[in-house]
Amino acid sequence: MGWTAWDIPGWHDDRSLRDFYKGALHPEMINDIAMYKASATGESDYARALRASLEYLLAQRPASTDQWWSLTRYSFGSEEELYGYLQDLYDFFYGDRTEEPIAP
Repeated sequence: MGWTAWDIPGWHDDRSLRDFYKGALHPEMINDIAMYKASATGESDYARALRASLEYLLAQRPASTDQWWSLTRYSFGSEEELYGYLQDLYDFFYGDRTEEPIAP
């Protein structure tokens, strides 16, 4: 069996995490990602789960563009675009990137 979102750390336990991926990364919301930064970088269990989930996705690169579309309904042209965007998102939330990432 292939990868599914259920493989993301914290997916089973945290509805807010599932809502982030399905909502914040949906085509209608993806370019408004800055409004999620405060909750993503806080000290809550959700913030820790979101960071761990992004670290997992970036380290493992498990999702194809088709699998990502099934999860978020956002269509990336390639896996390089997908994981490049996720890296920019991670850097915006947790690194030194000051500009919010813009999805391709």
